[in-house]
Amino acid sequence: MEVPDSIERELILPVPPERVWAALTRPDQLSAWFGTQASIDLRPGGEVIFRWEGSTGPRGTNRGVIEAVEPPKRFAFRWQSSPDTVQMTRVEFTLEPHLEGTRLRLVESGFASLPPELRIGCHESNTRGWQRELGELAQYLAVR
Repeated sequence: MEVPDSIERELILPVPPERVWAALTRPDQLSAWFGTQASIDLRPGGEVIFRWEGSTGPRGTNRGVIEAVEPPKRFAFRWQSSPDTVQMTRVEFTLEPHLEGTRLRLVESGFASLPPELRIGCHESNTRGWQRELGELAQYLAVR
């Protein structure tokens, strides 16, 4: 079975880009909707760490390296999309103003570079994960 190289999602959030940017890049806000704890050295080459302890997904830690920081328009990092592999996928968020708030686009790519035995499971898991996590982001922004 062939696995797509990327996962793409887009949603409109009814808040300004600066609020979405803060939710994506400030550890205290990111931890409120993505995993249970996050730390970010917000600069290209900086480290990003996500911990999942008792959240809706599996427990573990995902580490990554930040590639792009362009407030409040673009944030990208490479991360271990699965704790079972050292190969990384690339996650990129782009934000643009929209009549109703902010258009957020997420692209996670690089699944084709993962070992064949992990490729399908990782893509399926992350597809479900992004749907859940972006829903949590929308809920988080709605109540803040």
